Amino acid sequence: MFSGVSSLNVDSKGRLAIPAKHRDALLVRSEGRVVMTLSPDRCLLIYPEPDWIPVRDQLNSLSGAQTQVRRIIVGHAEELELDSAGRVLIPPRLRKIAGLDKEVALVGMGNKFELWDDGQWNARVEAVMAIDPADLADQMQGIVL
Repeated sequence: MFSGVSSLNVDSKGRLAIPAKHRDALLVRSEGRVVMTLSPDRCLLIYPEPDWIPVRDQLNSLSGAQTQVRRIIVGHAEELELDSAGRVLIPPRLRKIAGLDKEVALVGMGNKFELWDDGQWNARVEAVMAIDPADLADQMQGIVL
């Protein structure tokens, strides 16, 4: 459903304008309602509300050592709505923890988005591009591009 990387800016009030191609899909899928939460990777996850519910339920079934991960992801989940201009306000706490300032990368991941600080995203891309081709082939065993 969601794919591609968009380089965007967070405005001075902490709002992110969702690109039109994704905004339209979000309006159809969830009437513009999304859930934003923290990933242990230090990026933010943005789910259309209907796609978040089964993830939340799965996370809430975790126990033992996995409870810490549940606390991070479910505990930071914020229900948000796109405004009339297709923007979403990133809660200050989430912005701070994820290190989001102005330049960000919105990464479509199928049923959700990842929102990264642009510098962190570029560093991750470069790290993958620097993997030895033989090692990369091993990691991608069974995947045909």
